[in-house]
Amino acid sequence: MAATVTLEDVARAAGVSRATASRVVRGGAGVSGSKIRAVTEAISALGYRPNQAARSLATSKTDMVALVIPEPDSRLFSDPFFSEVLAAVNRFFADTDTQLVLAMADRKNDTRKLRPFLYDGHVDGVIVATHHQIPGQLDLLMGAPLPVVFIGRPSANPTCNSWVDVDNVQAGKLAARHLRDCGVRRPAIITGPLDMLAAADRLNGFRQVIASDFPTFEGDFTAASGTEAARAAIPMIRAGLIDGLYICSDLMAMAAISAFKEAGLCVPGDVAVVSNDNTQAGQNYHPKLTTITNPVTALGQTAATMLAQIINTHPPTRPTLLPCTLKQGHTTTPTN
Repeated sequence: MAATVTLEDVARAAGVSRATASRVVRGGAGVSGSKIRAVTEAISALGYRPNQAARSLATSKTDMVALVIPEPDSRLFSDPFFSEVLAAVNRFFADTDTQLVLAMADRKNDTRKLRPFLYDGHVDGVIVATHHQIPGQLDLLMGAPLPVVFIGRPSANPTCNSWVDVDNVQAGKLAARHLRDCGVRRPAIITGPLDMLAAADRLNGFRQVIASDFPTFEGDFTAASGTEAARAAIPMIRAGLIDGLYICSDLMAMAAISAFKEAGLCVPGDVAVVSNDNTQAGQNYHPKLTTITNPVTALGQTAATMLAQIINTHPPTRPTLLPCTLKQGHTTTPTN
């Protein structure tokens, strides 16, 4: 009986790595035309026949991982956070035998599609890119019989170590201290959705520095919510009740500043603004945003590394909390 031709044999004959040969077998995404032709010719010459079903049965692995985004699909294209996370995770797995798939999970706690995906052996592991504190959805993710890594602390007091986050409490503190250093005496905040721990943590950090009560407007990290919150704040700005704002995402901040401009208000003259995320759009905006950094690429890469380690039986001994810093722009004017 002739020996079974392996993928390693194909890679050797084609003069490419095993990872490249595997990517050609799976469709050739990201592989040059010359390498695709070399691998295809080697497959034909050697008579290689991939048998993924048999391989999966033998190893109990699918060589597939999922990135779950618990948001409407429109957010994937409108919010740079999600596209940057997707790019970072995809880059990590690009040169491996692991295929990344994308799964959307809405905020209405409809788990009918997500449950079989997580529980029926379709993937080897999951990365969850931020999430809302929806009990049924969180329980479903935490109870899945496969490795799950969270970008964002999964709960207020998580019992697992498989998560990576930026220090959002520190972000709120940095914003509050900077506004104070700019001479702001009547601060306010436009938060993200407070059923997300990232938003709640930023509010908590802000509150720890600002000892007195302050106006709070809840947004949802979208431009539309930034506009709505800004319009609610405008009468208080005109009345002298607000002279500085921490707006908890660049998307909301740019929309809010546009609303202020339309109302004849000047930033930072009438109201100083610190935002969050340090997006490219925020740095290109006029005026350039003063913002708190959010290391999205590092979050995605760290989560992917963590998931790969867990799949290979190397669970993390502790979660990862990344630092943030303030990046000075033109929407605040420090007094010292």
